[in-house]
Amino acid sequence: MTFTTFSFFLGGLIAAVVPVLLHLLMRGKPKRIEFPALLFVRKHLETYRRHYRLKHIILLILRILTLILFGLALSRPILKLADWFPNAAVATNQDGKRSFVSSLAMSLSSQDAPIAAAVVIDSSLRMEYVSENQSRFEAAKDFSRWILKQLPQGSNIAIVSSEREKAVFQVDRLAAEEKIDRLPITPLGRPITEAVQDALILLNESEFEQRELYLLSDLSQPSWSEDSAVSLQNLIGKMKPKNGLLSGTNKELGFFIIDISAEQPVNSAINQFTLVPEVITAQSPVRIDLELSHLGPAQKKTVELLLIDREKTDNETVRSSKSVDFSEGESRSHLSFLLSGFDSGTYQGQCRFTVPDALPIDDQAWFTIHVQLSWKILLAAQPPVRDSSLYLRQALETVPFVVETVPISEISGLTATELNQYSSVILLDPSPLEPVVWKKLADYASLGHGVGIFLGQHADSLSSFNAPAATEIIGAKLVRQARDPNGDTWIVPENGVSPIFSVFKPFGSLDTFPWNAQPVFRYWELNDFSSRVEVAASFSDGRPAILTQTIARGHTVTVATPVSEITADQSWNLLTRGEAAWMFVLLSEGITKYLAGVSEQKHNYMTGEPVVLRPNLEELPSTCLLRTPSGKSIRLTPDQVRREIAVSSTTESGNYRIRSGGSQESLDTGFSVNYPAGSTNLQKINKEKLDQIFGEGNYRLAKTPQEVELGIARRRIGQELYAILMLFLSFLFVGEYILSNRFFLTKQSQ
Repeated sequence: MTFTTFSFFLGGLIAAVVPVLLHLLMRGKPKRIEFPALLFVRKHLETYRRHYRLKHIILLILRILTLILFGLALSRPILKLADWFPNAAVATNQDGKRSFVSSLAMSLSSQDAPIAAAVVIDSSLRMEYVSENQSRFEAAKDFSRWILKQLPQGSNIAIVSSEREKAVFQVDRLAAEEKIDRLPITPLGRPITEAVQDALILLNESEFEQRELYLLSDLSQPSWSEDSAVSLQNLIGKMKPKNGLLSGTNKELGFFIIDISAEQPVNSAINQFTLVPEVITAQSPVRIDLELSHLGPAQKKTVELLLIDREKTDNETVRSSKSVDFSEGESRSHLSFLLSGFDSGTYQGQCRFTVPDALPIDDQAWFTIHVQLSWKILLAAQPPVRDSSLYLRQALETVPFVVETVPISEISGLTATELNQYSSVILLDPSPLEPVVWKKLADYASLGHGVGIFLGQHADSLSSFNAPAATEIIGAKLVRQARDPNGDTWIVPENGVSPIFSVFKPFGSLDTFPWNAQPVFRYWELNDFSSRVEVAASFSDGRPAILTQTIARGHTVTVATPVSEITADQSWNLLTRGEAAWMFVLLSEGITKYLAGVSEQKHNYMTGEPVVLRPNLEELPSTCLLRTPSGKSIRLTPDQVRREIAVSSTTESGNYRIRSGGSQESLDTGFSVNYPAGSTNLQKINKEKLDQIFGEGNYRLAKTPQEVELGIARRRIGQELYAILMLFLSFLFVGEYILSNRFFLTKQSQ
C-alpha cells in the first residue's frame, strides 16, 4: 500500500490523541454523600459504573477511529492487493485460469491511469528463426501489438529495437503501432542491453510516475553484453520505491522480459568462411575452409559448392558437394573444398546446405576469388646474377611469379616506364647506389609498387647506405655487422601480425615452426628507424631482422641478412639451405606478396566492414556501378589518386559486382559479404546471467500474454481507497453521533 499524501495520515494519527485528552480532562468527579437510605443500592451502583465506563470507552474508540480514518482518507492510500498475495500474479490452475485472489487483484487494479511504457524488440538476425509457421520477429511484433492494447489511454509509449537510433516517445498509440509494423531486421544491430539502457533513460525522464518496460527477445546468447550491467542496474534502482510499503511516492518500474524463443530450436549454420588465398594466379588452386555448427538432434547434412556464371549471374554450377554428420546437442565440424583451373578474372559463388532449415540466413556463405596473371618480379643481384639470385628465384617461381633478373649495376639505367611493368623490385645484397637511384626507387614505390632489400656483405659503405635518399627506402640506418659464429641466433616473427607471415598460418600456428633450424651467423645491426617502419620479425637476440614500411601507396621490406650467397664459406645464415629450407619458400612468398600488395587485395568481408578494392588497372574508369545482392544498383566514383574503389559499409550478405559502364568495359570485379561468425547462435542465455546484467529481482520473466497480464496487476496503480474510506468515515461518524446522543440521553433520564 502506498499513499499520495502520507503527511495527512500522520496528522490523523496525531489528532487521535485529542479525544483521549478530552476524555481524561472532562471525566466527571462524583461527590461523596453519605445517605443511609441509599446504602441498599450500593451494590447496584458498582454495576452501573462498570456499564458507564464501558460506554465511555466505546465512544472514545469511535472518536479516535473517526479522526484516524479521516486522516487516512486525506492521505489517499492506494492498495495493490496482489502485493499482499504473491500468488496473485500466477495462474494456479493447469488450464491457465486465474485463482480467486488473482481475479480479485485484477478487479481492484486501476487500468485507467496513464503510464510511461517502452517496448524493446530484439531485431537481430536470430529473430528470423521460424517456429510454428512464424518467425520469432513477427511473433515479437504480434506480442508488442497486444501490449499496446493493455496500456491506458494517454500513456507515453516508446518503441525501441536493435537498430542504432535514439529512443523517443511516439506521438500516440497509432504511431507506436505503425513503428512496430515498419521495424526491419537489423543485421548490424547493437546488443539488446544497449537498447534497454536507452529505454530506461527515456522512461526516467517521463513525467508519469509509473513506468513499464517490456523486452521481447529469443534470449539467444550473442544479444547480451555484461559491459553495461552497472549502468543498467543503477537506472533500474532510480525507479524503485524508497520506503517500501509505506512509501510516499509511486515511482517504480515494471520490467518484463518476454521470451519469444522456440521451445526446442534446431539449426545448422555455416559459421565461418576462409578463402586461402583470396587472390591467385591463373590455374593456381584455392582452398575454401568452412566451420559448421549444429544445435538439436543428430542430423546428416550435405554442403554443396556452387560457382556463378560470370556472364549470366542467375546461372549456377555445382562444382562439389560433401556430407557431414552432426551429433546430438551442440556440435561443430569442418569442411574444405579445393578448386583450380581458373583463368584471369573475378569469380563468385557460394557454399550452402542442400536442405535449408528454420533459420535460412546462416545456411549459406558467399565468396569471391580474384584470379590475375602472374606477378612480374625483377631481381637485381650481384654477378654472376643467375647464381646469386638462384635460391630466391626458384622459390618465387614455385608460387608462381614471373621472375626476371638484372645486375645491380643496371638498375640505374632503367626508366620509370620500364620499372612500372614489374609489381616489385628486389635488391639482393646491393652495393652502394647513387642518391638518384634511391630516389627513383622511392618514386617507384610511391606509385603502388614494392621495393625489397636483402642486406649483405656489399653494404660496405655506411655513409652511402645511411644517406637520406637510401634510408627513405631502407627505413633505418646501418650500424655494424653483428656476428654469432655458434649459430645461436635465428629469425623470430614479431607476434605474427605482419601480413608477411600470413602464408604460414594455413599450415599451423607460427610458434610451431622450427625457426631455430635456420641459424643466422651474421647480420646488419640497424637503428634510428623511420616513423613509418614496423618490425615484422626480430632476431632471437631481440634486434630487428625484417622491417616493413608504407611509402604512399607502395611498400618496402628490408631484411638484415642476405639470401644470395653462392658458397657456404663464411656463410651469413642457413635460411636457404639445411633441413628447414622449405620455410624459406614460404618466407619468400610472404615478402614478395606483401611487396606486390597482394595481402591488401581483399575481396571477402563481414557485414559492416568498409570495403576497399584496388583493381590492377593502368587507369580506373571515372565512374562504375555497384550491384548489390538484392539487385539494387549504386553509382560509385573511384579515387583516382589512391587508385581504389571504396564502399563505406555493407549490410546485406551476398555477392556484390562492380562494373564500369560503356561498350568497352574495362572494369569487372566484385566482393562478397558474410555475417560474422556466431551471430546466429541460438543457445539461450540462462537466468544467472540475466541476474548479473539486470540485478536479481529487478525483472519478471514471462512467455505468454496471460503471465504478462497477471504481472501487470502487481505493477500498475492499484485501487485508490479515498471513496471507500470516506464511506466508512460517514458510517463511523453517524454511529458515533447516535451512540453519544443515546448515552447522554440515558444519563439525563437517570
